[in-house]
Amino acid sequence: MDFSKNKTAIGIVAVLLLLFVAAIFFYNRTLNDLAASSCTEDASICPHAKVVDTQNIIIAVLVLVIAIMAGWLLYNAYFAKPPASVEASASALETKTSPAKKRKIAAAELDSDEARVVAIINEGNGSVYQSDIMKRTGFSKVKVSRVLDKLEQKGLLERKRRGMTNLVVAK
Repeated sequence: MDFSKNKTAIGIVAVLLLLFVAAIFFYNRTLNDLAASSCTEDASICPHAKVVDTQNIIIAVLVLVIAIMAGWLLYNAYFAKPPASVEASASALETKTSPAKKRKIAAAELDSDEARVVAIINEGNGSVYQSDIMKRTGFSKVKVSRVLDKLEQKGLLERKRRGMTNLVVAK
C-alpha cells in the first residue's frame, strides 16, 4: 500500500510511533525503579545492575530508531518536495483534464499499412478503437496488432485497454 499521498495516515502512524516511545520510556523507568528497590546489595555488585544497564542501552537504541522513523515519515509527508515524477504526473493529469484537443500524427516515413492506420486515427481526432481500425481497413486482428506495435514503438501512439478492445490514442 502506498501511503505517500495520504498525509493523515502518515501523521497517525508517526503519532502512534511517538506514543510507543513514551510507553517504552515509562516502562523502562518503572523497571529501573523495581530493580533498584529489589536489590539489597551495593550497586557495584548487584546482579540486576548489569541487566538494567544492558536493558537501558537496548531501549535507548530502540527509542532512537523509532523516533528517527517517525521524524522521517513526518518530514516526507509535510516538508519534502515531491519527486519529479509526481510533478510530471500532476502536469500530465492537468493536460488530460483540459479541453479535448485534436491530436494528429504526421504520416512521414510510414509504410502504406501504417499510413492507412494513421489516417483512420487522425480522422477519429486522435483516438479510435482497435476494433474500428480492423473494420475500416479490412486487416486481420493480427495485422492490425502488428501495425500498431510498430507505430507504438516509434512513439506515435499508445494503446489503452478498454474492456475487450484497446483504445488507440495518438501521442
